[in-house]
Amino acid sequence: MLRQIIAEELPGDHDYSAPISDLPIDSFGLVVLRGRIETALGRPVSDDAWGSITTLNDILALSSVQAPARASAAKAMERRSLSVNMPQMAMGGLSESWLLKELGDMHWTMITSGLGSPSSALQDGGGNRLYATFTRIGYSLRRPLSAIGEDSSLDLTGTISRFGAGTFISDIALRHDLAAGDARLMSNFSRRGEANNISLLKGQPTIPPDCPIPEVPLPAFVTEYRDLRAKAPPPPLFETEYDIIPFHDVNGVGLLYFASYPIISDICSLRHSADFSELSTISRDIYYFANSDIKDRIIFRVHKWEQSAGSLHTETSLSRKSDGVTMAYILTRKSHG
Repeated sequence: MLRQIIAEELPGDHDYSAPISDLPIDSFGLVVLRGRIETALGRPVSDDAWGSITTLNDILALSSVQAPARASAAKAMERRSLSVNMPQMAMGGLSESWLLKELGDMHWTMITSGLGSPSSALQDGGGNRLYATFTRIGYSLRRPLSAIGEDSSLDLTGTISRFGAGTFISDIALRHDLAAGDARLMSNFSRRGEANNISLLKGQPTIPPDCPIPEVPLPAFVTEYRDLRAKAPPPPLFETEYDIIPFHDVNGVGLLYFASYPIISDICSLRHSADFSELSTISRDIYYFANSDIKDRIIFRVHKWEQSAGSLHTETSLSRKSDGVTMAYILTRKSHG
């Protein structure tokens, strides 16, 4: 089984005794490989065990390790009933920035509750502080955010699962009289490798035996992310530079905040088209690839800009100016309402 998984994740003929660092697989590819190995084994692979792996033969040897017994647990979920008032609004409807933060907080709450640890205490097997890193967030509504107005009620219900011990995926239903919808969020864990935000390393927490977060096989949501991550963005139709605003764009641990990425995209899209401010988001799919130092600048690019009756479909990207690394690719649909 493990050999088959390796062949699927690393197609072609490879020397199983060669160093893994010499093989054509990136950091996220290793996350997927580790998750599939853990699913096949029916248990997490500890950081010490994974860190000692240097060849594909070492991965095959994991099958000889006895799996620990698991305790049963209830399914992890979170529900919030909210009133939409001025703090939750922007430009006459629900604030997308607020919604992203609320969805992210629900996702994070389900993780920390399931792991039985406050966020500040989450560590990998080596005692390194772990930070939640969103890798993909997608959401879609029946009507645009502008339809969710003042004094309306919004009900959010979420469940969470995990692929291996390092990838967590939540599904959140948004209930509203006019603009119901759903969201899916995916995150991994990272730790700082050096004293900057461009050297984040993948990590994963220890899964307690009574963890209520169920493990699932490799989801399409993950493979879609992996496939898009491997592609180069199409040629740009427009580009501009953006200066990071520390007081607005950076989170509490000094990283570019996940909720800032689509807002930066919207701010820069307005430079491309003055009519952009008249539209409201109806769906968004954000692929996160990298972070940035606060003093770096961001290059925004438009790769697709298709207008039809009452709606606009765009594909945009954010890249670091310092080294050209793509930080995010964002698919957006906006509408007049």
